[in-house]
Amino acid sequence: MTSDRTVYANRRRALIESLAGKAFIAYNYEHSDRATLRYLTGFTGEGTLLLSGDDGILLTDSRYTEQAKREVGELRVHECRDWMAKDAAAEILARGLETVVFAARRATYSWFDALRKLGQFTLVDVADPTNDLRAVKTEGEIESLRKAATLADSAFGDLLPEIRVGMNEADIALRLEWLMRTAGSDGVGFETNVSCADNTALNHYNPALGRRSLRCGDLLLFDFGACVDGYRSDITRTVAVGSATKQAREIYEIVLRANMEAISAVRAGVTGVAVDAVARPVITDAGHGDRFGHGLGHGIGLEVHERPSLSTLSKDTLAVGMVTTVEPGIYIPGFGGVRIEDDVVVTETGCEVITAFPKDRLMEVGT
Repeated sequence: MTSDRTVYANRRRALIESLAGKAFIAYNYEHSDRATLRYLTGFTGEGTLLLSGDDGILLTDSRYTEQAKREVGELRVHECRDWMAKDAAAEILARGLETVVFAARRATYSWFDALRKLGQFTLVDVADPTNDLRAVKTEGEIESLRKAATLADSAFGDLLPEIRVGMNEADIALRLEWLMRTAGSDGVGFETNVSCADNTALNHYNPALGRRSLRCGDLLLFDFGACVDGYRSDITRTVAVGSATKQAREIYEIVLRANMEAISAVRAGVTGVAVDAVARPVITDAGHGDRFGHGLGHGIGLEVHERPSLSTLSKDTLAVGMVTTVEPGIYIPGFGGVRIEDDVVVTETGCEVITAFPKDRLMEVGT
């Protein structure tokens, strides 16, 4: 079996080939680009990576030197203080590099300006080349995503019987995170959203800022994910606290139909626009088109939002090995929202749904 070190070396080689042989630089400072450094080296700390041909060096400081040596194998590690600018420029000059590519979406202007003033070389911006490479997953990456989805499903199943009227959103979110971590998750895939009542109409709600307590009849939305080897699941399920209202049931059925029809449309060769166009009319024809404002889905991996996208603005065509969410929703201010989100792996003839928690009906909890 191919070793992890060979995998990273092959990824670095593929990146340089995609850049027509040009050198590449990336840095991670306070989580600015964890995904690129981890994908190309296995390193999970802060530092700068410089690649040129088959040569590569990781610059970091004393906080991370030993960690880097453990994580990156044969890749050379250089301990220094000013790894973002002065020392990075020195390494570029020492190699006689005239042109170095960087990911414009990952870098700040202050970093770019400081680096370009330190040497006689040209920095060339490319949108996000490593993100493009990460769009198609290997079987090893997909297996980590499967495990992350399974952990999240299991934790959610353990949580629901504990739900009671009077519990607040923040405490429920904390409990869900604890269940995922104790089940084996590296951490949470992203900030957990647990929202109830009309808060469910807020797409990216922070339960710690609201702490609303559950009441009978509330909608209760969970948007959460686990993390395995850095790879993240992203799942949304909506339930009712006590007996669901007629309106909640009607909205749920519409969203469920949009979710299932879109999943049936996912396969290699189909565009992200086309898959979105399967789900959106289901909601529009039911009279809620103006209540579904976001895209249908997005890729997941080392980050919770990657290529490909499923939306009216998508420029992606699905390929075997891509992994994406499918998450239609309806959000009505003053009432609440319903979203149903699954993670799927694209195949030649369709897709593999790796999120398994039941969604066939609006589940009632807390009684």
